[in-house]
Amino acid sequence: MFCVECGREGELIGSICRDCYSKKHGLVSVRDHVDLTLCAHCSSMLAKDGWRDVGSVKEAAELAVGEALEVSKGAKLTDMRVSLSEKDERNLQADVQVMLTVDGHGFERQLGTIVRLKRGSCQECSKQQGRYYEAILQVRGPDRTLPRDAEVEIERMVNSRVASMRKSSREIFLSRTERVKGGLDFYFSTISSARNVARELQGSLCAAFKESSSLWGRRDGKDIYRMTYLVRLPGFSKGDVVAHQGKEYLVRGMSKGVMHGIDIKSGEERSMAVKDPEGFSVSLPKDRILKAQVLSESEKEIQLLDPETLGQVDLAKPNGFRRKGEQVRLAKTKLGAFALSDSW
Repeated sequence: MFCVECGREGELIGSICRDCYSKKHGLVSVRDHVDLTLCAHCSSMLAKDGWRDVGSVKEAAELAVGEALEVSKGAKLTDMRVSLSEKDERNLQADVQVMLTVDGHGFERQLGTIVRLKRGSCQECSKQQGRYYEAILQVRGPDRTLPRDAEVEIERMVNSRVASMRKSSREIFLSRTERVKGGLDFYFSTISSARNVARELQGSLCAAFKESSSLWGRRDGKDIYRMTYLVRLPGFSKGDVVAHQGKEYLVRGMSKGVMHGIDIKSGEERSMAVKDPEGFSVSLPKDRILKAQVLSESEKEIQLLDPETLGQVDLAKPNGFRRKGEQVRLAKTKLGAFALSDSW
């Protein structure tokens, strides 16, 4: 087999040798300039398939050059390397090394273009700038109050969850967060994201949940509604002693609408569904649980020095009671005084 162009014998591409094929075919080309539109508010670029998050201008420029390459029919792009240098604040010189294959033969091409930087605003940022929202998540504390430490933790949880969801959908964002009397209002860009976060807070914090809707307008002949989700936190948190149906429990944790507690009198572990937070009341907040010195201990009893009265307190030990040091926690409630195990 010989090349019909130069007569050289060997493996051919069609009817010509590799060198003649390379001289005759350009294989790949790029325009003398490539426009790159970047969002002025976030790290996204306008690509062929819409706005796309990118990590840097360099990454965006490389993607834009890759989209602008025109590869000849029959050729396959296998690799591309872009070297960028700044011409001025609006233009980048891009030197491009391209690797291709045709019928198993590898070829390399050197190209050059100018990447012209432009500023725009993606749809999501335009909505954010316009404070667009489809749903409100209202978080309220008991008795129309929400302690500052609870505010900080709730805001951290919501922002973290939104950031996680945004990785899979750029449509999800918080247009604003407002501190209002009794709690916080979060304005969500989508109804589904607000509902998901509301349900997660309800479950993890044993909160009450309500939802309502209001007519916002019409689009394409259909009514458009905005949703409001109310999450009302219970009056207790981990570490508090709460009363429920005549007994008192140390709250060890809360998850998926369930309070995990220890009966401070018997030591019995219980997990209780919190369908109605009003059925639980705080007997003793965690910051009012005392530290008491141990005076003596027997198999069934423990004697403590009450730090408030400086008197001796004789208490029955609950099942499974253990202590690690010379002090234990002392809970004084309406039902009496109780020694709390260090294992709780």
